Amino acid sequence: QDKRLNDPHMSSSAYIWDITNSNKPIVGIVPPSLLSCLRYNPKNLDTLVGGSCNGMISYYDLRKPNGPTGTCRPVECSAIEKSHHDPVSDVYWISSKTGHQCVSVSTDGQMLWWDTRKLEEPIDRLILETNSKAGEVTLGGSSLEYSTEAGPTKFLVGTEQGIVVSVNLRNKKTNNGITIFDTGAGKHQGSIPTIQRNPSHNKYFMTVGDWRARIWSDDLKNPVITTSYHDSYLTGGCWSPTRAGVFYVTRADGVMDIWDIGHSQNEI
Repeated sequence: QDKRLNDPHMSSSAYIWDITNSNKPIVGIVPPSLLSCLRYNPKNLDTLVGGSCNGMISYYDLRKPNGPTGTCRPVECSAIEKSHHDPVSDVYWISSKTGHQCVSVSTDGQMLWWDTRKLEEPIDRLILETNSKAGEVTLGGSSLEYSTEAGPTKFLVGTEQGIVVSVNLRNKKTNNGITIFDTGAGKHQGSIPTIQRNPSHNKYFMTVGDWRARIWSDDLKNPVITTSYHDSYLTGGCWSPTRAGVFYVTRADGVMDIWDIGHSQNEI
């Protein structure tokens, strides 16, 4: 664990801001442990779910601050012994009748499904194994993607081993619904910090890791497009919300590169 997390002077709070007022946050989120991810509920913007560095999941309702004025403490928290064993890499609200369910992933190799009304323990779990029968390798989840447009039971996971994993709960009888993408030349040579579907064409998605970004299709296990090597290690990336062929990647040296698939094909 990072020694800086034990520094008593280091704030563990997260803050919600109004972009028109940068002088003071609207509210401070006070988690049980330092947050590693936090996400609004798309169906109810007064509620959020967060994942912590100690593996716990916490649920917040801005209408129930549970603390001093200007702060919001969790309404529900998962039991630490039934939570992730590593920091939570990402958490997503998922499509459900109640609007209270979410899923989390961590480098401990687990995907856990939760109901925020009763958050003490997960309602379902999945071990990210390359072969569920042989139990060959357990993959640590470093990033997660979920889009209802792509399918309410479909999930994409980027792993710290550089391998892309697809999970479809409708096919759970076959290898627990897990599909492993290219484990050879097509995989990344390090952890995948970003995995994201194209907002215009949900069948295609991007992964960012090591010194390259790769474009994939749900129908193929090998990458469709791989960028040339960047000058520095890549730390993240995203698609343009308005131009389907444009994506951005950030680098460890502080530079952001912009790629246009239609314009720069000779460089990809």
